[in-house]
Amino acid sequence: MDFSALKYALGTNNEAKVKAVRMATGSEPVCLSVSSGISGQPLSEEETIKGAINRAKAARLEAGEGFVGLGLEGGLTFDSVHTNQWYLISVCAAWNGEQLSIGKGLAFPIPSAAVDRIKREGIELSAVIDEWSGTAGSNHRGGAYGLLTEGRIQRAEVFRDAVLAALTPFLSSFYK
Repeated sequence: MDFSALKYALGTNNEAKVKAVRMATGSEPVCLSVSSGISGQPLSEEETIKGAINRAKAARLEAGEGFVGLGLEGGLTFDSVHTNQWYLISVCAAWNGEQLSIGKGLAFPIPSAAVDRIKREGIELSAVIDEWSGTAGSNHRGGAYGLLTEGRIQRAEVFRDAVLAALTPFLSSFYK
């Protein structure tokens, strides 16, 4: 599959997400600052997916015909069935004006202390991770994945996988 055969409009300027699209497609996306239409810190898979779809559709609308809009959204979701644990999820929505596809990166357990602060203080996970790591803008680099795995997993890598998953139906002959 030639992922560089398509033109991409990415609904963000976040460095880790831009890097993810570059790694997945081998091409430079047109980056557009568009609204997700959801809360700053999504607390469900449904809301996270909705934000990704909103970004993908807005990016494609702004970029115009010939582009696949990409919306990348990170969020938290709670598993009440198996683990009673919060997970960080990374979602990519791809929209070409006719077809919508969703791809997801790995689900990663998040410490309860982080989620407690997010809910109590109304802050985003990136604020907690910045504080814990003693840095600023961690969500543009390794993010929570990088901090919690001591660099073994990077935010851009997780989003790369979500981008590849979302774009595969547009490029693979098996979906035709």
